[in-house]
Amino acid sequence: MFAFVLCLFVLLASASLAQPAERESSVDPPAVGQPLCGLVRSAASAPQPEEASSLLQEQEIPGEASPEQQLPIRSEELSPVERLRLRAERQLFESSLVNWRFFEDLAPKQRTMIHGVLARCGATGTTSLAASVFGQFNASQRATFVGVTQAMSNTQIVDRRDGKELGYALQFVEEVLDIQGENGALPSDKQFQLIVRLTPDAAQKLERAAHFEKGENHIFHKEYPISFRQFRKMGLRGQEAGLHICVTRDGRLAQIHVDYRFGLLHLGPANSDVRANGNHQRHADRWPQFRLVQKHVKVRRIVLEQRD
Repeated sequence: MFAFVLCLFVLLASASLAQPAERESSVDPPAVGQPLCGLVRSAASAPQPEEASSLLQEQEIPGEASPEQQLPIRSEELSPVERLRLRAERQLFESSLVNWRFFEDLAPKQRTMIHGVLARCGATGTTSLAASVFGQFNASQRATFVGVTQAMSNTQIVDRRDGKELGYALQFVEEVLDIQGENGALPSDKQFQLIVRLTPDAAQKLERAAHFEKGENHIFHKEYPISFRQFRKMGLRGQEAGLHICVTRDGRLAQIHVDYRFGLLHLGPANSDVRANGNHQRHADRWPQFRLVQKHVKVRRIVLEQRD
């Protein structure tokens, strides 16, 4: 009798575990509208500051960061003076991650993505309008956009079969559809992430990516069931933060965020909030390519004076 009850219990447990998988497989692809277009319209209707074209040229925008700017800086190869400068730059970078205010301080590819939002919403892509749209984002949206795109722009995807470089992760993004910042009314898997359209070959390249673990999303991110997690390890400095790219089954849409925490802390919204205690430090440890932050310090000062 005991054996019969035990078998019945096991069968019931198995059935209950199977149900989420069945529901998951029938989840329809997410319907993505144009949630950022309201901000674009609002920015377009506001008075625009004078173009700082002599300092921030439009032709800079389509470009990529140069290889030497993307490579990590090894502090042991620097002089004491250079180490102090590097430490100051890192402090500026970490504070900027917590509250990134200026469009002019974004890297060229990041600015291109904001211009892409304007184009998608039918707006003329001037630099001043793009800066105004970026200013319409709340602090959590700006931090999310900057943190995720900076991590992707410095994550080289390598083919695990032959070691061939397949491109930086940010090159897999065709356009940004939404920037989901802090929203206490939503579950944690709908905060602090980007919703993007991927390039047609992005999913295939992620399938071959070394240092990424492929899996299935069973509870969170269910509309984006295919999971690609960048390798990370608790307590190992420089390896605690990692990209998590969740992809639809057709390989064209993705939710992208950064995981900073482990265990139960991984389940809360602060897991992917770069502003949360310690997260900005883990970010800078993982992706120490932050010299672009000061590229437009002069522009930042002039634009600030114009806005005031």
